[in-house]
Amino acid sequence: MAVDKIKPLGLEEAGSGTDMYPTPTELNPNEDYVSAKGVSFENSDNFLAEKIGGVLKYTVPDSSYKPAFLGNGEIDSVEIYEGATQTTEFRRVKITMAYDGSLNPVTETWDFYDPNDGTTILRTITVTHTWSGVDLTKSTEVTA
Repeated sequence: MAVDKIKPLGLEEAGSGTDMYPTPTELNPNEDYVSAKGVSFENSDNFLAEKIGGVLKYTVPDSSYKPAFLGNGEIDSVEIYEGATQTTEFRRVKITMAYDGSLNPVTETWDFYDPNDGTTILRTITVTHTWSGVDLTKSTEVTA
């Protein structure tokens, strides 16, 4: 799939008290906060993501969820299916969690499946969380 590179514009003050209108300038992802709605994975509108406050939120329209729990009640994984039928061919996403000894989530693995079979993984996103006691200090996301 070909991906076009785009450089969105942001409105920034020029720093002078005489400027009445902000000037559009190219956003720099290393310096500017960038938010996107409706980012499409694998050229499919079934998988949408938006980044709100540093947390990625994923949605699959017309879906049902099937959670699995660990013995201590923590979520082990959640499978997301297209529609109400929770069989492999309708599986679209599986989120698997890993925890540290204090039950802080340290890894989230998001597997996105081919809508043609529900078994072929098209993309994996791994989110790693770093904790200092009960405080979340860093989250890192890697897409493969």
